[in-house]
Formats: sequence, structure tokens, C-alpha cells
Amino acid sequence: MNRLSTWCVGVATLLFLTVVCFWDYYPPIAGPQRLGVVLPDAPVGTREPLIVTGQAGAGEFLFVHYVGDRRVVFGYDSWGHGGPSSPPIPITPGVRQELEVQMPSLAAVTASPEPASPLLRVVVNGTVVLEALVNFRRRGPLRAYFARNPLGGTSCGAEFTGQLTRDDGRPLIGATRSYFTRGERFRHWLWFGRWQVLTLGLVSGAAAWTWHRMTFSRATDFRAFTQPFPTVETTLRTHRTFLLTAAFCGLAFTTVLTNGTFRLVTPESFGNFYDFQAMSLLQFRLDVPEEALSGEAFIYAGKTYGYFGITPALLRLPFVIFGVAFGELSRAAMLVYYAATLVGAYLLLLDATRLLRPSRPGPPGWQTILFTAHVGLGSTVFFLGSRAYIYHEAILCGIMFAVFSCWCALRHLGCPSGRWWLGALVLGVLSVHARPPTGFFALTVLGCVAVATMLPFLRSRPFSLRALRRPLAIGALAVAGVASFNALSYAKFRTFEGCPLRYNVQYSPKRLAKIDSKQFHVANIPYGIASYLYHPTIEVSPRFPWLYLAHELPTARFPAAKLDLPDRTMALPYGMTGLFALAILVGAWACAQLPAARPPILTLWVAFIPTLLAMAAAIAVAERYTGDFVPFLIAAAAFGLAAPVWRPAAIAALAAATLWACLLTFAMAIHYQGAMVWGVPDDVKQSYEQLRDRVDGIFLGRRPSVP
Repeated sequence: MNRLSTWCVGVATLLFLTVVCFWDYYPPIAGPQRLGVVLPDAPVGTREPLIVTGQAGAGEFLFVHYVGDRRVVFGYDSWGHGGPSSPPIPITPGVRQELEVQMPSLAAVTASPEPASPLLRVVVNGTVVLEALVNFRRRGPLRAYFARNPLGGTSCGAEFTGQLTRDDGRPLIGATRSYFTRGERFRHWLWFGRWQVLTLGLVSGAAAWTWHRMTFSRATDFRAFTQPFPTVETTLRTHRTFLLTAAFCGLAFTTVLTNGTFRLVTPESFGNFYDFQAMSLLQFRLDVPEEALSGEAFIYAGKTYGYFGITPALLRLPFVIFGVAFGELSRAAMLVYYAATLVGAYLLLLDATRLLRPSRPGPPGWQTILFTAHVGLGSTVFFLGSRAYIYHEAILCGIMFAVFSCWCALRHLGCPSGRWWLGALVLGVLSVHARPPTGFFALTVLGCVAVATMLPFLRSRPFSLRALRRPLAIGALAVAGVASFNALSYAKFRTFEGCPLRYNVQYSPKRLAKIDSKQFHVANIPYGIASYLYHPTIEVSPRFPWLYLAHELPTARFPAAKLDLPDRTMALPYGMTGLFALAILVGAWACAQLPAARPPILTLWVAFIPTLLAMAAAIAVAERYTGDFVPFLIAAAAFGLAAPVWRPAAIAALAAATLWACLLTFAMAIHYQGAMVWGVPDDVKQSYEQLRDRVDGIFLGRRPSVP
């Protein structure tokens, strides 16, 4: 009976999900399409649509142009690009002609796992009349129109006055729905939707397995289901301080991220790369279409690649497989990464409190509020919300996975016999393939933890080599996790260099010569350390928002440095004051006073050094790159915050540092969004200027002349 119910649950789940997916599924129209066409005796100069795809401003047209003497020209036009035309072809009006069409955009459905060929081919009565490689765009599943032109434009008129039919005689008029029968849709779904079919099978199997385990456990050990579990109400009450603070931070982040519109699912300029990368992964490829990257493209062997990692693309796979919001998920993804980062930071604070102050049930409310607010509103995590595009999404995703990786690694440090190292390794690798510096730090932490767990065995007598197997294996896997990014680079470019600039479309030979074609130089370290650790780059102005990122550190002070993109950067002690003080100053005090604090804090410090040196040696610095230090600051600051017994004066100083960091980060974020970064809509910039004028009018009575 138990086995029968398990099968019923699995089959029922599969049938239900199949109906949901198939309900509005329309496959690509791939390969040559055999049609019948009856051309009318239309006036000379008339242009009528045969097949139109896409949308206004981004459509493709296959049309017929009547040129007189019972002759027609078949033409193709890609909106904004033009296209080829056939020579004049004699026809007999009112007589059915055999037409075979292979049109790229018919097969190029958004999120389809099948690559589309750029070949346009038109065959009339067995004779090829038009064949060329053409520009085309991907289309929505229902955005293919037959004998109609709902897009407008000047390529052709609104409708075809003749007859267009399939080879079986069915008339073709209107959108994609008129092309397929239900049986054809289902058969095509089994092939073109094979990733959906596979996913549904896995989900149905998981549902059946879960049902089996639940029913089997009830039958064999009912006591396991009678044990008390924390209720939702109890959980909310226990962590209400964090939840309320995080909710406020999330609201502020969402406001800035969406420019006050709260639209989380919407297209962003330079925000669809990960969707295209996910689509390529489904085709077992790493290259992407040119439209996915434009100026950030790396061209190798005639193919277009990105230097961005694949982790965010992996997270996009379910949405791409089911055709959900293609190219519209950057904002939503960043909000999820942001919220998860706050949760990871809170988990680190909880564990630090349990380790260093075991008599406490949890961190005091004021610690939770200040720590969560500093991470969520007073760090680069919030600044990244100023623009939802690939650069910021990659860093925020890397931060999130690195924070959780550090949490798992430090748990393994406290319990070396457990399996927390496995979570640290997987999450660290995901971080590497989102943002290499954050993943490098996270896996370095794991490697340092492996060394720390090895030390007691090295000091033990008699010495046992077998006891070292586990930590040595963990350390080797951490190194392999870092190297996996270079391995992926080799799969793309046939070089282990993580970002081979010589293949980037922006880098000319002259520009490459300036930096010796390398991304890292030891001579850059003094400049990088100055930018990230001590150079003040704060500018105060009477204009709202009053605090600004000053100009970048002058390169003339570091003549040996080989820099390519030195940008405005706020040094960590000034931009994330509270976190920096907790991670370094209070952390040093904790190491001196509390033996229990030394292993985690020293581990984090040691892991931070190579990350700092690597970032400082890079050819570019920027404010968003300070996000690569955030996982260290969060983890070390959590232990620094939990260690001492805080006095009122120290609490007040920490609160002031947190408030300063929040105000400064907010000012930088809104000014960066409204006046500095590209790709922001004009209305957002105008709204920002209007806000500045209103605030300046209140405080100054006029708009000052200073910028």
C-alpha cells in the first residue's frame, strides 16, 4: 500500500506539472517550413507581409514586393539593420505557389535550448530565390505572425491580401497559435522542452521520495513526529529584532535598487548576460550571443565569451528552462542575494556569541540592530543596489556565497569531525564562479581552517600520518576550488589566465602595452593598499547629499604602478567604519583577552592578507570592488562584536560609527545612481536633480553654484 501511494503521488505530481507547463507552451518553428502561397494581383509598389516576428523596434519581416509585369521580389528586413532582397520573380496571380522558408527568428525563441542559424533561405517552386546570412533577434514564443504585421514600421503593410497556408492546407493567419495543433505542440515539447521534461521528472521523483520517507517514518517511528519543534511564532519572537531590522534594510535597498518604483522584474541595461549564459549552458556551450555583452565581449576563435563567472547563470537555469522573465531578473536576484547576506551575517553573529559568551542566550538587541544595519545600510552591500547590472550582481552574489562559506568553515573549525567543511567548499566554489576575489577569500578561510585543525595532530606524540588525511584533503580541495575558475577560463580561451585582456574588444595593443598585458603587478600594491586602507576620499559639499566620493587617488604619487582603471574608491576605515573597527581593533583586543576568540579571528586575518594583496596588485580599483572585502569584515566583525563586555561609552561610539557609515553609504549610492553611473533612465537622473534642488532650497534657500 505504501509503494502504491508513493507511485500515485509521483505520477499525480508529474501530470499536474505537465499540464501547467504545456498549457501555454509554444515551441520554436525550427528548420525549413513548407508553405503554400497564393499571390494576389496587387498594385505595383505594394509591400505585404508574409511572416513577421518580434516586437516594435526589434522585429524581423519577410515580405513580398509587387514590382509589376506579374513579378514580385521577396525581401527581408531586420529592424534597424535592413536586409537582402531576391531578384524579380515571375508569378501567376491566383495560383498556388510552393514556398519553403527558413527564417532565423522563427527558430530563435527566447530561452530555447536550440541554437538558431543566421541563414535566411526562401525557395519558390523548388528554386532558391533568396539565400543570405542575416541579422535577427530572439522572440517571445507567441511573437511570430503570419500574413499580418502588428509591429508597424515601414518594411511592409499591415496584412497580406493573398492566401498563406501550411503544406497540409490549413490557413495561416495571425500569431503563433494558428500554426500548431495540440498534438504538434506536445510532440515538440518533448524535444524542445526536454529540459522542462527532465526537471518535471526530477521534481516528481523528489515529491514521491519525500512522501515515501514521511509515511515510512510515521509507520516505523511515530515518536520522531511527536517531538516538539519550534513554532513559527516562537521563531519570529526569538529573532524579531533581526527580522525587523533586516526588513527595514531590505525596504531601503529595494527603494534604491528599483529607483523607487518597486518593480523587481523588469529589463535592465546590461542585465541579461546571465540569462544568455544559462541558455548557452543548456546547449552545453560557454559562448553567448553578441547581444549579451557588447563592449565587455571577449572574442576567441570567432566566438563571444564573458569573463563573468557562471554561478548566477546556474541560478537562472530554472527560469530559463521554463521561460520565465528572460532578461528581467537582475533586480530580483540582487534583492535575494542582499537578504541572504543579511541572514548569513546574523548566523555568524549568533555563532560568535555562543562561542565567546556561552552564558548569553543570544546577542543583545542593540548588537543585532547595529550589526545588521551596518551590514545592510552602511557597507558596500547597500552601495551595490545603486545599479542593477552585471558588475554589481556578480559582486553581491559572490559576497552572499562567501559569507555562508565562512560560516560553514568556522563551524568546521569548532567541530572538525563534522561535515561543515563540505558546505564551505561548495559555497566557496560558487562564490569563486560569481566573483573570484570573494571566493578566493572564502576558500582561503577553509584552507586556513584545515591547517588549524592539522596543528594538534602535528604536536601529538606519537605522530600519526593517518590523522592528517582529512585536513590535507580539505586543504587540497580548497586549492582545487580556487583553480576551478582558471580551469573554466581554459575551457573558454585555452589559457589558465582568468581574464585574458588581449581578447577583450576594448583593449587595443597600445592599452595592453601600458599594463604589459597583465591584470596584476606587484608595483601596484602600494597604490592599492593606499586606496583601500587609508587614503581619505571624502568630499563635503553644501549641495545635497552633502557627502561625496572625492576624486581618485593621484597615480602620479606612485610612478611605478601600472594601472588601467583607477576609479574613485572609499577606503575601508572611512566607508565601513564600524565593521572595520570591530574586525581589526576590537578583534585584536579579543585575541589578547579571550583565548576562544583567537582561532576564528586569526584564521580570518590570515585569509584576508592574500585577498588584500591580490586586490591591491590589480590594474583597477573602484568603489564597488570594496565589496570583495565585505565577507572578511562581516565575519571578523561578528567575533569582534561578540567578544567584549560593552560599556555605554563604547556602545555610543559604535552606534555613531554605524550611523556615519549608513549616511555616507546612502549619500554615495544615490549620487552614484543619479549622476555618475551609465545606463540609468533619464527620468531617474531628473528626479535626483529635482530632489537635490528641493533639499537645497530648504536648507540654503537657493541652489548653490558648487557641484
